[in-house]
Amino acid sequence: MATNKLTEVAGLVAQAVMGATIKDKDGNDKIIKPDGNANYLDLRDIVAGSSGTGGGDNPENPDNPSAGADYYAGSLADGEITERYLLYQRDESVAEQTGSQTVKLLRDVGSKFNMAGDGATFLIHLQKTAMTKGAKGAVTDIELNYDTKNVAKNGYFTTTSPYPIYIKASDLGTKKTLSIPINGIGESLSGKNVKAPQLNVIFNGDGTMTFESVTGYDNDGDSAGATGANYEVVVDVIATFSAQPAVAQLPASIVYFSGSINRGQDIVLVGPSDFYENSMDGIEITMEDYIHFDNKHRLPITALGGLKTTYRISKEQLILGNKSPIPMDSMIDIIEEPKSGFSTGNNNLPIASLQGLTPHWQTGDTNYLFYRGYLDPTISINKNSIKLNLAILMEGKVSGTGSPLKWGNPTSYTWNILKVTPYKD
Repeated sequence: MATNKLTEVAGLVAQAVMGATIKDKDGNDKIIKPDGNANYLDLRDIVAGSSGTGGGDNPENPDNPSAGADYYAGSLADGEITERYLLYQRDESVAEQTGSQTVKLLRDVGSKFNMAGDGATFLIHLQKTAMTKGAKGAVTDIELNYDTKNVAKNGYFTTTSPYPIYIKASDLGTKKTLSIPINGIGESLSGKNVKAPQLNVIFNGDGTMTFESVTGYDNDGDSAGATGANYEVVVDVIATFSAQPAVAQLPASIVYFSGSINRGQDIVLVGPSDFYENSMDGIEITMEDYIHFDNKHRLPITALGGLKTTYRISKEQLILGNKSPIPMDSMIDIIEEPKSGFSTGNNNLPIASLQGLTPHWQTGDTNYLFYRGYLDPTISINKNSIKLNLAILMEGKVSGTGSPLKWGNPTSYTWNILKVTPYKD
């Protein structure tokens, strides 16, 4: 018996696939059925979660949700971020500004930000102002802790917004205001009256960029005067970036450099890729235990208090052209050349009687060494090389010389770098 067309269609539908079973990112079975009365499968969620890191082409990755114009461009730790060239670095000798700023970029990025790879990346920190019953208190700096699980971390501002901040070149090319809220639990203060701090960015198309902070807060909401904290965004670094597939990471046993290098000399590194993509979480620099003066005398690092013999430069900071800051703890920061005299006030800090430093110096009750301060506590990042810029200013006095021994010239001492390696947190 011949069948009509309706019967044929019914037969085909009866044998048609009406759903699909897949495994989600956690390995669990997930059944996908037709969407409502439609006869198609909605696979958008599957596609969004299938890329591993999400990458720059997928700003809506559920594992790393975007925040305004910000998006997750890939894993810095896995080497998926490359071609980072410095565009701007905040001058740390100038007081932090939290209002609107327009800065000249260090490289030509094109009138539509079309000559800078995939876009711009920002390194920031927050300026925290303590609030007590409406009155402003201490102002301190606080670093970000990027955690998609949004778990508070002591001493950090926890954010679920992708960090470092990445903005697409196509978005910057619009020359419109782009908003990046710093979402998350923050310091988990009161949680009652909360607003995320926000960074607004505009690329002006003429080689300049304007950015401004929008104040955030976390307080108890007391209308008579809130207690908690206000937060402002401070931009430290802007750089270009591009995304690429992950690269193999070198183990900490790899030594990039071994030997003795003085301040101001290029330390040529053997092993890291051009943009340090293969350097795990950063590089570790091991210094000698002593600072040497005039090739005759030496001073133990422990006598200077604020110096350490091991420093780590995080992968975030390994941007070509960047000057990565060296944390100096309690050391005195001076900008001008020290004045003559041996007063213990101001920038003259007697660190020890030289008699106590034998055999590092000759003995004598009237022999003293003064720590004057330091200049430029940074390490410059270049392609396959770094440079120690730190200058330590010392001054000494030896009995019977009639005049002080002064080491005001930053090149008058030697602090040897022993080795440079990658590290893993």
